[in-house]
Amino acid sequence: MIGIDTTFLIDLEISDSPRHDGAVKLFEKWLKEKHAELAIFNQAFLEFQHVITDSRRFVSPLSMNQAVERTWFWVDQERIKIIYPTENSLKRALLWTSMYKLGRKRIQDTHMAAAFAEAGVTELWTANPSDFEIFETFDLVDYS
Repeated sequence: MIGIDTTFLIDLEISDSPRHDGAVKLFEKWLKEKHAELAIFNQAFLEFQHVITDSRRFVSPLSMNQAVERTWFWVDQERIKIIYPTENSLKRALLWTSMYKLGRKRIQDTHMAAAFAEAGVTELWTANPSDFEIFETFDLVDYS
């Protein structure tokens, strides 16, 4: 199963992003592979909505209604699996946070990675592979 980071959701949506073309190519490749399933950590939608509606980041941010509409697009897809935290993923995230001495800015990615690992994700699409390398758990695909 392939996990996607919040950066991928944002870069796919924002045509001004320097990584937009790479995200589109990867997404189109996935669309052709009828058997592949994508996994999205449920909290990624919150981060996506927060970022994509920020007028300080984008010239033409989405409205909150548009951001929610885009989230529904992903939630309604057949080959998309929404990944939720479990007791085991929480324990794994806490263990990794202590083991790697991670700080507060690594909370979201650590919990995402732990939930993905518990769900059987083996590949991760991200513009920030360095955020996930430390876990040595995924084949990281940098689409930028």
